[in-house]
Amino acid sequence: MALVATLAFAACGFEHATSVLAPTSSPSGGGSSPTPNPTSPNSGASSIVGVWTSRDIVSSLPSPNSCGNFQYQIASQTASSITGTFTATCGNGMVLSAMASGQVNGNNVTITLDGSGSMQGLPLCTFKITGNGTIEDNGNTLNLPYSGTTCLGPVHGTEVLRRPQPQAPPAPDPTPPPPPPPPAPSGPSDGLDLHSAVITGGSAADVANWPIAAQITGLDFTGNGLRIDFTKKDGGNRWPDVVPPGWDGPLQYTVWMVVNIGGRWYTSGGVEYWYGLQYSGGPVSQFAYNWYYNPQVWGPLANHQPANGEQVGFFVTAGDERVKDVTRVRERSQVVVLPFPSGGGYFSF
Repeated sequence: MALVATLAFAACGFEHATSVLAPTSSPSGGGSSPTPNPTSPNSGASSIVGVWTSRDIVSSLPSPNSCGNFQYQIASQTASSITGTFTATCGNGMVLSAMASGQVNGNNVTITLDGSGSMQGLPLCTFKITGNGTIEDNGNTLNLPYSGTTCLGPVHGTEVLRRPQPQAPPAPDPTPPPPPPPPAPSGPSDGLDLHSAVITGGSAADVANWPIAAQITGLDFTGNGLRIDFTKKDGGNRWPDVVPPGWDGPLQYTVWMVVNIGGRWYTSGGVEYWYGLQYSGGPVSQFAYNWYYNPQVWGPLANHQPANGEQVGFFVTAGDERVKDVTRVRERSQVVVLPFPSGGGYFSF
């Protein structure tokens, strides 16, 4: 309590004067200080165990006759009583200390300080102060009017004490942004799962794993055969030619048809094209007869002529993949799926 410091200083020979930390003592002609009403035990009393301090610190005291660093250490509390200690320091080196005891009834608190102020070379100044206050600010502020006696006489005033609050927890780390979506495929993709298709006729069994290095851009179904347009058909990056065993000329690519028979996809290299050949394979109505005519070679593909509107797939591979596997680059196009055009037609992709 701020007044305790002022009175203790006065008892030690300092000038008795009011400071920003302590009110003056009661006038000499005043009566005795009021006696606080006793409190009764209350199991619902607020807990005030802990350290309570004033806002004043020694380094900011305006004069040697001022004190600060008030600290009430409430060490224990029962349903109705408290015990602890009180300390303070002053600008001239005086130290105040006292035993603290009191009662708690709900938010009402009575505290009694019984102690003395000491300074090297000077006699002790004893004091006994009683405060009768209230707990405020959700249990974190103690507004404490007080009165009592010191070695100089009666005193009274009010002290506001606060219980230091723990620092607020640091703000949580911001939620990391969601991972970016997977990049879109850099090229064309298959219209059906080629891995689920049965490969017949001696064509490359691992064709589903070949990289999709070319893109089909158009299919033209006519009575003279099928023309297929794709990105590696012409130009400086076109697929290279191969000469299969027994042939006297080169071939560039092979067209595959993928059909669904009995709920399962089947495919095989069907028609070989040399560089510059535009149409081959015969009329649309005779693809099965012209492409996969031998059941001993092509199995279920033999003689399965797709019906008009039936979903059918087409793709191309580099080299010669009809009843053999001869290629210089193991590359293919995407599988395009379309309703089979028995009457012909052009499809762009």
